[in-house]
Amino acid sequence: MTNREAGINVVREMMGDQAAAKLSASAGSNTFGAPIAAYAVDQVFADIWTRPGLDRRSRSLVSMSVMIAMRQPHEFAIHMGAGLNNGLTLKEIEEVLIQALPYVGYPAIATVLAAAAEVIKEHGLDVNENYTGHRGLL
Repeated sequence: MTNREAGINVVREMMGDQAAAKLSASAGSNTFGAPIAAYAVDQVFADIWTRPGLDRRSRSLVSMSVMIAMRQPHEFAIHMGAGLNNGLTLKEIEEVLIQALPYVGYPAIATVLAAAAEVIKEHGLDVNENYTGHRGLL
């Protein structure tokens, strides 16, 4: 299996077929940004996300924390969705927000809370039923 194939498989497992197809097409194209997409697939997803030492759940926690600190709600939402697919619960994700709060402040948390609400809605999660640790993904 090539690095490209391994990377696309990781994307598929974490983000779904549509994201994998889109990233694969972009990485394999001759369009503007194709080298960046190829780097993401080959290095980030194939090399980094498959390294031993941290499981995908842990890597998702780290990635979400970085996106909170950088005030990147769109990227936070992508990594939150991947985190749910990697087995994180809403309670665990909320704990990431609480843990980050004293370090990054309320404005940074507020920035990603709206994105988190959208991910919860997109995944069809009922916060009341899934809050205590049930994945609840459809």
